[in-house]
Parts: sequence; C-alpha cells; structure tokens
Amino acid sequence: MRQRSGILSSLLAPLVFAACGGGGGGPQLPPPPTPMPPPVPLYYDNGGGIRDSTRVVIRDAATLEQYWSRATSPQSSPPPSPAIDFGREMVILAALGRATPEEEIHVDSLLVRRELNADGDHVETLAIVVRTVQGCGRFRTEAFPLEVVRARVFDGPIRWEERRQQVPCEELPETMNANTSPESVKADRVRIDGKRSVR
Repeated sequence: MRQRSGILSSLLAPLVFAACGGGGGGPQLPPPPTPMPPPVPLYYDNGGGIRDSTRVVIRDAATLEQYWSRATSPQSSPPPSPAIDFGREMVILAALGRATPEEEIHVDSLLVRRELNADGDHVETLAIVVRTVQGCGRFRTEAFPLEVVRARVFDGPIRWEERRQQVPCEELPETMNANTSPESVKADRVRIDGKRSVR
C-alpha cells in the first residue's frame, strides 16, 4: 500500500510543480502599457475645414501651418497657428469626416507599449487612442468634427486605436434639445486651446 502511494506521489509531483509556475515554460504576458502625459487640446470644430477622415501626426511647423489653415478655414477670423517646440512636442490631428452635429471625435489618450516588430525585436510603440462619440440621428445636417492636440514628442512607431462611444439619447446635453437648430450646435462646438469660441 505504501509503495503504491509513493508511486502516485511521484507521478503527481511534476503536475503540481507545473501548475505552480515551475519551469518557466509558459507564455509570458506583455507588460502593461505606459501612459504618456495626456494630450492638450488646441482646437476643435465641426464646420468642415477638413472633410475627409484623417489621422495625422505633425512634426514640423510647415506641415502644422498647412493643416491648421485648413482646419480653421470655416471661421471668419481664423486663429493663428500655435507655437510648438517640435524638439519636445508634436501635434496630432484627428478628423471624423462626414458626420452630424451630434457626433464628436477626440484624441483620448496616448499609450506606450512594447511590441514585437517584423524582425522579432521588442520596440516601443505609441498607440494613439481616438474616441468617436456617435449620435442619435436627430439631425440630418452635415458636420465634419475634428480635433487638434499637442503631445510630448515620440520618435518610435505609431499606430491608431479607434474606440466608439454611444451616448444615451436621453442624456444628450442641452444644446441637443428639440428646439435647437443644427447650425447653432455646430457653432457651439468650436474650441480653441480648450476654450469655447463662437465664429
């Protein structure tokens, strides 16, 4: 009887050892992403300055001037492009394309992850998380939401992560009530340096 129990113990021991993580042969989970400082809003509008769906990282003053002029063109007095130290910062622009005044787009967060590249090497990659707020179909008027933000410079590979958010229709803000015209909603959505500005 003792001999049989000894044999059984010797057979179970490797299984217990493996279940407890012994041997280190299991797959390793990737490390959690490292958040970068949150992006700082520079400009928001939905008036149609950029009508195509766009995701772009801007790294020089000439490119910023080009996109800034397009983004702010619906305003009667477009604001000047912001001063950016491109040695330390970069600018991110996200445009939704054709939408309605209810819908929004925001550069939500920036996450640095260690990922395998095509050569099998671990490299730091920046994930730019873009959040789209979907509307409830109350307006048929066209709008073209876009946001421009500044962020700490990152020189490695960049990829975009798209996330969608559906706002419950009963919780729409006051600017979306039945007596509000689509044009006034569009004007209310212009923000410069995080502050609301009406054209």
